[in-house]
This record gives sequence, C-alpha cells and structure tokens, in this order.
Amino acid sequence: MGKIIKKGTTGNAVNYTTRNQALKKLQIKLQQFRRLCILKGIHPREPKKKRAGQAKTYYHVKDINFLQYEPLLEKFREIKAYDKKVTKAKAKAQHQLAASLRTRRPEYKLDHLVRERYPSFVDALRDLDDA
Repeated sequence: MGKIIKKGTTGNAVNYTTRNQALKKLQIKLQQFRRLCILKGIHPREPKKKRAGQAKTYYHVKDINFLQYEPLLEKFREIKAYDKKVTKAKAKAQHQLAASLRTRRPEYKLDHLVRERYPSFVDALRDLDDA
C-alpha cells in the first residue's frame, strides 16, 4: 500500500489560496492588498474545487508569490511604520516633532509599474486608443 496523502495537500487545492491567507502571507491590510492587486493587474480566480468554502475569494498562489517581492509592499510597510512614529509623537504631546514628521512622510512611486505594463511608448499609445 502507498503512502497516505492528506486531503488538500496536492492537486488543484494547492494552486489556490483564499484572500485572508494571502493577506496573512503578505502581512498587509485589505485596503493595501486591493490597491496592490489593481495596480499589478491581479484578479481573483474561480478554482474547480473550493477547498475553504463557496463564499470565499480565491487567488492563484503564483500571483501571491509574485506580489511578495513587489517594491511597493516595502514602501507600504515604511509608511505604516512612519505613521506609528507620528501617532507616538502626538501621544507624547510633541506637536512640533509630529508636524515635522508629517511633512517628511515617505511616498511611493508607480513608474516601475508603468514601465512593466508598457515597455515601449508605442504600447502605451496603443492602450490609449482602446480607452
């Protein structure tokens, strides 16, 4: 007799993950995840067999792994840490420090996403014609 295989560890069940599992893996909040998915062009998928239930949103594991190494994810984390610094300064009644921190808040740029989506200027023009 062969080795006993646990249910949900092979086949189609492994290729998809729920949205909550993806959020835990990426360590971000839902709002940031939605923003990231829109910017990267990642959409939910419908697996043949839904392992965790019918009322869940599923994403392909490769898409989530692709998002894991996105530079924007690091920027989101920097902004979150920076906001905590501002909140802490406000709580300690250091209003001058909080104001100066707010002016130096890190920002993220989307130029690498534009270059990724449109490698040449002709591609960007072609997409403008569609709109």
